[in-house]
Amino acid sequence: MSKLIYFKRYLYVIDRLRSRPCNFNDLQEHVMRKLENDDIDTAFEYAIRTFERDKKDISTLFGIDIHYNRKDKTYAIDEEEIDDQSVTRMIDAFSIHHALQEGNKLSPSVFLEKRKSLGTEHIYGIIHAIQNAYLLQFTHQKHWDDFSTQREVKPIAIKESQQRWYLVALDKKDETVKTFGLDRITNLKITDIKFKPIPYNVEKEFQHAFGVETYSPAEKVILQFSNKQGNYIKTFPLHESQRIIEETEDTVILEIYIHTTNDIIMELLKYGSNVKVISPISLQNDIKNRISEMSNLYQ
Repeated sequence: MSKLIYFKRYLYVIDRLRSRPCNFNDLQEHVMRKLENDDIDTAFEYAIRTFERDKKDISTLFGIDIHYNRKDKTYAIDEEEIDDQSVTRMIDAFSIHHALQEGNKLSPSVFLEKRKSLGTEHIYGIIHAIQNAYLLQFTHQKHWDDFSTQREVKPIAIKESQQRWYLVALDKKDETVKTFGLDRITNLKITDIKFKPIPYNVEKEFQHAFGVETYSPAEKVILQFSNKQGNYIKTFPLHESQRIIEETEDTVILEIYIHTTNDIIMELLKYGSNVKVISPISLQNDIKNRISEMSNLYQ
């Protein structure tokens, strides 16, 4: 049996147990049906002994433990125990892919957004350069400039933000750590020039960022949302530092600790009259000025 079949089997097990607990018979039926839909030879029997081996492999490969409830005789996965976000993303992508397949490819009931390239084709090469400490060279085009520049950088990490991917790197031009949107990079070249590792803690440097901008000092921000919008924000927090301070019938007041950059200003403007900046006053004034400028456009 090919390694691909083993891998698919693992993912089918994970996919089924993420949705709800089930007994072995239901799990067995699910896995066999999925393999049949993939036109994979299912002459073998997916026995309990095979499943027990799969459990061990799933734990080793993905860091996911499958728990058995002796009372209900069911198996389950606790998603909160999955620490590796790359594993969660991979499983999500696998679930969507197979849902579309079973829906007769791209059926009329599934509508996907039209997106331009996110530059993800560069990820593998950049990771290779990071792991081996190779200099990168590429052409970079800023959104607000009508010209491109040639860059030579020491790659540090790849960071995701707002459904976009960025290269975090030390620009040799001015020895400053910068972020470069992968979708703005072309003519990427991995050189054979080595460099010494850069002592830069990406997680620490961006822990208070909304997006990838950190040029403004981080500070406590208090926001008042309408009750309806507040319920949404409680489900999908603005930032990992978010903390609810007060709730009434009409409002939800929360605080976040964040760099008050253009990224968070644009995000708050998106909520219109459903949000009010309580503090700091400087951010409140920035929002007022933006609203005034917008109003003037319609005079």
